[in-house]
Amino acid sequence: MFRPNSARKPQPSSRQRYEAKRGSARERGYDAQWDRAALHFKEGAPLCLGCEAIGRLTPTTVVDHVVPHRGDRELFWNEGLWQPSCDWHHNVVKKQLEAKFDRGSIGVADLWLDSPTAKALTVHLLPDRDELDEDGGEVESRGL
Repeated sequence: MFRPNSARKPQPSSRQRYEAKRGSARERGYDAQWDRAALHFKEGAPLCLGCEAIGRLTPTTVVDHVVPHRGDRELFWNEGLWQPSCDWHHNVVKKQLEAKFDRGSIGVADLWLDSPTAKALTVHLLPDRDELDEDGGEVESRGL
């Protein structure tokens, strides 16, 4: 059967290829043992470190690995390198900090959400307070 070029099956985006190569969360080690450890950590650190650093009180929703473990099991389980984070800090601020770390423009100490580097980035990126929900996630803007 003839198909014109325009009817070709769409190719996956670079993000889709990355996610497929990366594997699922369970494949990356986020298993039942992690779920229990993360819950225990969040009970002991109920507030986002990045939000606390700028005077906000936001519940912890994510246990963040300060240093990206990239499959290193020893680093993955090093509780001394875990930090409490809200969704926004994890998905926005930490993502940018890790990109700078990967380029070599910041060091490990800067990856902590209460570091001067992270605090400055937080203040720079912080959306209006009304645009964050109680878990530090962005909500749709409300038109008035």
